[in-house]
Amino acid sequence: MSLLTTLLRLEAAETEHAQNASTIRHFHLAERPLVILPLNRSGTEAAPLAVMYGDDPAQPRLLVAPPRGRPTGFLDDLADGILTYIHSFQHTTERLPARGSKPARHRYTHAPQLLVANRKSISYIERLGRALRFTEPSEGADPARSVGRLGQWLTFFAEHAEYPGSAFLLALTDLLTTHWVTGQSPLEDEHLAALLAWIDPPPGTTGLHAALAAEDPQLRRPAGPATDPSFDTFELDPLLTAYDTAAEEGNTAAMTRHTDRLRDLLHTYLHPTWDDAWQALALLRTLPQTPDAHRRWDADRDRFTAYSTYLADDGRPQPIKDDAVSAARRLARLEQAAGAFEARRALEDDFVMAERRTSGEALAGTVIDTDPHRTVTGPTGRAQRKPRFTLHTTDPIRLDIGNLLAGPHNPRVHMAIRSITARAGGSDLLLEVTTLTTKPDSVPAVGDDLCLTLAPEFFRQPPFPSRDNIPWTHGGPQHDHPATILEAAEEPQP
Repeated sequence: MSLLTTLLRLEAAETEHAQNASTIRHFHLAERPLVILPLNRSGTEAAPLAVMYGDDPAQPRLLVAPPRGRPTGFLDDLADGILTYIHSFQHTTERLPARGSKPARHRYTHAPQLLVANRKSISYIERLGRALRFTEPSEGADPARSVGRLGQWLTFFAEHAEYPGSAFLLALTDLLTTHWVTGQSPLEDEHLAALLAWIDPPPGTTGLHAALAAEDPQLRRPAGPATDPSFDTFELDPLLTAYDTAAEEGNTAAMTRHTDRLRDLLHTYLHPTWDDAWQALALLRTLPQTPDAHRRWDADRDRFTAYSTYLADDGRPQPIKDDAVSAARRLARLEQAAGAFEARRALEDDFVMAERRTSGEALAGTVIDTDPHRTVTGPTGRAQRKPRFTLHTTDPIRLDIGNLLAGPHNPRVHMAIRSITARAGGSDLLLEVTTLTTKPDSVPAVGDDLCLTLAPEFFRQPPFPSRDNIPWTHGGPQHDHPATILEAAEEPQP
């Protein structure tokens, strides 16, 4: 938690109202997202009790697993519903022209987006996908609409939820806490109803009092995937026990009656969270979306198109675990994406930039000297313009010589740190402009105030050898391994 977030949390606790932080939205919200609210059986890792889902707030669809036996029909219905939603985005494409050495290609014009109530639901989606993706389709069934294919898609969404900036699978509590800071702990912010009460309390009450009321399990059940213990003890378990007794006695009428009661009970449990999810989505849509969010959603559409093609051409599920090479490549992609995403957020959002200044990852200062016409001899012997200027700052800095910086005044202009000199009351940074544009602010003038942070382009993946040059002891060469093909689908497109 940053210093600014801590201060806002203290102010929210004192005023009993949530405080605005970021006023722009860094994640794309699809026109037709699919809200999924899973509930799991107590004591079992990935045994669904019920799922409420849908893309229309007025028409939630509730699936309830049978009280006894294998949930085959439940999973078939779940696969049919979610895969129908995914397949609805695989009909319309756009043609992208060739760029450089990359040939022309087609990309789906839209992509699916899953929204869940909280971060634990993302973990549950990952566990459910892992449990289902190796399920063999029944004889004569279409593999593209099977439970196993649902597991593959859930794994795909869950893996990309770890990828900074991806909008395939998002937790509503994470999105809300990016823009509003409450007076409760981050753990309490995972309770969607309480979080919304802080942000948008009913008229005549404070966020604190509204949140206390929302935490009453008799009024608002936790959003899942774990059920409320008191609900289990006093309502769910007696009903399941009554069903078991009726099943042992062969009382079909009683079994049907208890099944209907179970469905009504779980609908009553989940529907308030369903309403909360769409209220949260409406609040988030009031915030303007950043240009970089559009760019990252285009990258998500590239990945959706590539994975759809992979499933049509190959179709094997993701490996149980990554081999050494795949794990290293994935970790490098995540690290590069995390650094670049935070840098781009800072360039677009004053609040994020201020947070980075408190941690030394950004700085503000005044230009005290410039050499705008400095030239050096390049590798080909031709003169190259490399302007330099000196920036004085009183901010604490945690930057190194060679770091590449950029500022919101012109993010396309990059400046490399050539030296850092401590001076009374601050530091002097000698910066060299490495990219010039036609705009006059490519080289600042003496007296200009600048705010700079690490440039997104500073974060690059390290070079990896090809699998041909990797010994078999470390995972290569394995050209036909699913991981190899899936990695190619993750490569960024131009």
